[in-house]
Amino acid sequence: MKFKYFEGPLDEMGDLLEGSHICSFCETKNHFCFEIDYAITDKFSDDEKEGKIGCVDCLRKGEFEFWHDTEFGMLDRDGLTKVYNHNMDSPPAIDKEKLIELMRTPQIVTWQQELWLTHCDDFMTYKGTWEPNDFKKNSKNQDGRKLFLEMTNTELNNLWDDSLENGESELTEWYATYYVFECSHCGKLRGNWDCD
Repeated sequence: MKFKYFEGPLDEMGDLLEGSHICSFCETKNHFCFEIDYAITDKFSDDEKEGKIGCVDCLRKGEFEFWHDTEFGMLDRDGLTKVYNHNMDSPPAIDKEKLIELMRTPQIVTWQQELWLTHCDDFMTYKGTWEPNDFKKNSKNQDGRKLFLEMTNTELNNLWDDSLENGESELTEWYATYYVFECSHCGKLRGNWDCD
């Protein structure tokens, strides 16, 4: 199951159910189904959505969609809206097709609330979570810290050094979850992190 904006592991898809289920929209059995309690749909009222299930095919058709907090703004059925400080005051003009594509993309399992990163006037593709060793493996010169600093916004750069203990020079684990995104236009890697 692949999406333009989600190429991470299946277990990092928000509200994805295990096993096969009967879709509440098309009434067929499908192995890839989502709980729709917090999804956007015209078929069920908010009170009726609890316990309902939507399959990946109905998600792609737009029978239900997911809201996303992005750097451009909060994306829901009303489009992009500045809700939080990290949302841009004046986002670039985004093609309607890109907005629809992201709304028909599963949310990311996060500790707090997802923040979908952007680059090249588009939403980036979610790749999954990384540990410190993943930065070392993916860097050109085995310098994981340097790659981490290149990928992370300055105000969040402290995670790497704060995770070093007792004079360690190598970082192998940390307390946070780091979410990695890649630009589908230029290949730029970016990421952000949160914790409970």
